[in-house]
Amino acid sequence: MKILGLNIGELSTAALMIDGEIIAACSEERFSRKKNDEQYPEQAIEYCLEEAGINGSDLDIVAIAGTQLAFGSWIARVCSTFSIQDHIRAQKEYWYPKLYENKNISWTEVFKDKLDLDQFPGSLEDLIRKEDTYYSEGIWPAFKEKLHKGISDSLGVELSKIIHVDHHACHAAYAYWGSPFRDKPVLTLTADAFGDDLSATVNIAENNKIKRIHSVAHTDFRLARLYRYVTLILGMKPNEHEYKVMGLAPYAKPEILQGSYEIFKNTMYVNGLDFAYHEKPPDMYFYFKDKLEGYRFDGIAGGLQKYLEEILTQWILNAIKHTNIHDIVFSGGIAMNVKAHKVIHELPEVNDLFVCGSGSDESLALGVCYQVMSDHCNKKGISNKCIRPLNSMYLGKEYSTSEIKEWINNKKLFEEYEIEYDVSSDVIADYLTQGYVIGRCAGRMEFGQRALGNRSIMADPRDFEMVEKINKKIKNRDFWMPFTPSILAEHSSKYLVNPKKIQAPFMTIAFDSTDTARKDLAATKHPADHTLRPQCVDIKTNPKYHEIISAFYKKTGVAGILNTSFNLHGEPIVQSTDDALHVFKNSEIDMILLENILIKK
Repeated sequence: MKILGLNIGELSTAALMIDGEIIAACSEERFSRKKNDEQYPEQAIEYCLEEAGINGSDLDIVAIAGTQLAFGSWIARVCSTFSIQDHIRAQKEYWYPKLYENKNISWTEVFKDKLDLDQFPGSLEDLIRKEDTYYSEGIWPAFKEKLHKGISDSLGVELSKIIHVDHHACHAAYAYWGSPFRDKPVLTLTADAFGDDLSATVNIAENNKIKRIHSVAHTDFRLARLYRYVTLILGMKPNEHEYKVMGLAPYAKPEILQGSYEIFKNTMYVNGLDFAYHEKPPDMYFYFKDKLEGYRFDGIAGGLQKYLEEILTQWILNAIKHTNIHDIVFSGGIAMNVKAHKVIHELPEVNDLFVCGSGSDESLALGVCYQVMSDHCNKKGISNKCIRPLNSMYLGKEYSTSEIKEWINNKKLFEEYEIEYDVSSDVIADYLTQGYVIGRCAGRMEFGQRALGNRSIMADPRDFEMVEKINKKIKNRDFWMPFTPSILAEHSSKYLVNPKKIQAPFMTIAFDSTDTARKDLAATKHPADHTLRPQCVDIKTNPKYHEIISAFYKKTGVAGILNTSFNLHGEPIVQSTDDALHVFKNSEIDMILLENILIKK
């Protein structure tokens, strides 16, 4: 069974599953080099098929996540082309007249200067209408027909093989089937801003099946949208910089965050498995912009994070009480909030928690594969045990040593840089101990928004001044944002306060740090609350990266290194050797490691 899964829109992504195993997955942004690219994932599809050595005509199913798409949002490329000023313009010129003045505003008219009509095979010109097309209900049938025909023509696949699957079913399938949990009932939760008219679901995964027991309409649960628009109110980019608000939150003292927290608390609250309102805001931008006027930026971030953690944990506690299930998996946009996961796994009522890598909408391409395969097994009476967990996020393209050598010669890099071949992990560890910062582009690129060693910048984690060095020379990150550690899994207990032995292979869960971590991993802890968001590296999952960290451990006694994504600020994580060279030339990074070839300035 060969399934091509697609997420089209925010973070357009393709994934390929063969007989229950995810073979390849990649977001279009890694090829187009446009952050959060929403265009039809043509290059990502091409890569997935090439990785498996098949053609589009070999596919049994092309499964698209979502039964409806935000048409106007997509063609205006809101996530990948909008600036902060564009987002503010959207609030003032579209949403305010629509929500407060009852005007019949057309999204495509307001943003006709931003439209990109050539995003998938087949023209969209004849689908543009004067009426509101931000959401696609009015023109969805014609749009869907054209989209399917374009996919069919480009891949050589029959129209009957192209299907759509419910958005939150895909999130739930990714959360459960991607996890290692199989032999016990699992509470499977999803929560995000919007997907097929829902914003949250409660599911029970048992006997290799997922049963939805409750859903929450998108009009009744606005937590993710609240986080999105507070991000904009704070002068940062929604759909992209929410993690910066989360990173800022711990700096706020209790007395500073209390005022804004009370504003948030006086709106939505938990009511069983549902949500209700003390006062329902008519919108998420102007309402809170007015209410929060005069409150400090750190207090707003801290108040919002406290509110999110409180309301989310109460909902989860209610779900545990309702189902009597204490093992949890979680996906959806809110599942990107690592600090909320810390509060969740610390609840006495929670036995275990697993959060797959990068649970926002890019992972829908994987989730739709899992859901379709599960449905196929159930329909055919085949055991679902053939559906394999996502043990690794290394699902992207890789480059062989011979390809890299040829690339170096073609670029004549030896004329400009010093190049070392067949470099050992021991030598790399030596350079790290000497304070050098090294970008690693090796093995298969990791899927998702977090670098897990194969497209990472590596550095010595012991000296807190390394944070300023990396920010000044390469990353240009906001001063309040922490870096993260890659830790040898077998030594993680030295650094993480983790009595329940929660698995953390994908940088999706935060933990309190031990005294040893605060000394050994000083540059990777959050400066305000000393938490860590670790990648626990298993030797089976990534032996070469594990070998580098092990060599560093032998030299220093520290079983972890600083890891941050290999990219310039605002750009996608590097995919290719050309991308790595781009960062090398446009920053003060000291060296880049391409497989076992080291290029030095």
